[in-house]
Amino acid sequence: MSRNKDLIKNTMILSIGQFVPKVMSLIVLPILTTCLTKFEYGLYDLTLTVASFCIPLITLQIQQAVFRFLLETKDNKAEVITSSFSFLIVMYSFFSIGIIFFWNNYINNFLLSLLFSLSYFVESILSLLGQISRGLGYNIKYSLAYAIYSISFMIFLCLKYFLFSYIDLDYLIVSMIISYLISILYLFYTCKIWKYINLKYNNIFVLKKLIGFSGPMVISSIALWVVNLSDRFCISAFLGLEMNALYSVANKIPNLINSFYSVFNLAWTENTSKLTLKEKRNGYYTVFFDEFFNFLIGIVLIIISAMPFIFEILINAKYNQAYGLMSWIFIGVFFSSLVSFLGSIYVGEKKTKEVGISSILGAIFNLVINLLFMKRFGVLVAVFSTIISYFVIFIYRLLDLKNYIVIEYRKNNIICGILLIVIIALINQYKKSIITVISIVITIFYNLRKNKKIINVIYNKTFRKE
Repeated sequence: MSRNKDLIKNTMILSIGQFVPKVMSLIVLPILTTCLTKFEYGLYDLTLTVASFCIPLITLQIQQAVFRFLLETKDNKAEVITSSFSFLIVMYSFFSIGIIFFWNNYINNFLLSLLFSLSYFVESILSLLGQISRGLGYNIKYSLAYAIYSISFMIFLCLKYFLFSYIDLDYLIVSMIISYLISILYLFYTCKIWKYINLKYNNIFVLKKLIGFSGPMVISSIALWVVNLSDRFCISAFLGLEMNALYSVANKIPNLINSFYSVFNLAWTENTSKLTLKEKRNGYYTVFFDEFFNFLIGIVLIIISAMPFIFEILINAKYNQAYGLMSWIFIGVFFSSLVSFLGSIYVGEKKTKEVGISSILGAIFNLVINLLFMKRFGVLVAVFSTIISYFVIFIYRLLDLKNYIVIEYRKNNIICGILLIVIIALINQYKKSIITVISIVITIFYNLRKNKKIINVIYNKTFRKE
């Protein structure tokens, strides 16, 4: 019970740094979809996609190793932090030229290419500082740093929009870079990270251990990038940037599920790293997977039911075509969350090499389907390739994990849950009042039936006074 209390506590703390950025992004979404052309918005989404590919390569996911090692070490924190910083700077110096060359060749705009490259660097630094702050025990400051970034970014955009009724892509990226820098400075000084940085603490042996842990995770990150985001490149190449903008907007509401899960996943990864052998043998993973699976379905159903209302408020009318894609995307996002949940167990068990195998398998499915069918059948192929890929990874990890941990699955519950999500998602591709009402009724019934225990806990914590 104490383990789950710690998990809930950390989830609540870390939610500040995850929910605030998502809320801010939704607030500025109407401004971006109004001010930017479909070409500009498609390019903006594309640079975010490239960032999610480049940053794992630049960092070799060393920030994940830093977090894990700082949890376990007491004596050589300065060596871990200094060595990781030096490594990141050297890696960016090496990659920056290639990034600028790629973008300049693609858009023929050197200034914007330089800004894209700088944004990747400051995002990498913030990612590293964030994991350092968590490893040092500053979860609240970690969360506040990302909240500060998102609020700063929103303020810069809103000021320009309300004063001049205009925002271009250059200003958007500059605002992003400045906002990252503000958060970097906040963490650097409030967590006193500067105390741990000195060139004399560079240690090649410590660096090798860090990379030895994080290196295999790069393969998984790149493979999952192919599964999750290579769709954007295929859409841009085969169907054009305007269709990529449509696909990007269609992902906004379904990605709210990722927002909920990303909060939990940070705490869940830390939790799996701290589990004792006794807890594992007593079936902790079995019980928790079952509870998580039911809760995830409940969250997905809630957001699908709210989709018509959220869409009308947040999405500009010129993107109405995106509504039909959303229902399908929900299915892919559902499997994505399950894949991440199981992936965190691998990390907790220090089986980072094994994570990459399933990810590569899913990436192959995704890329082959996109390349073979997208040009002929259009943007829906991107959605289906993602669903199939994540489903393959999910089944692989579900079975493979039994080789490393004690876990049992309620197969009927899993099958019925997946079928329910698919049915509800598919009927909601049509914006009709009766469908919305049916979805809401099913959502309420399911959550009262399957998640009654969690609902009672939330209710008691929120409304009842001891």
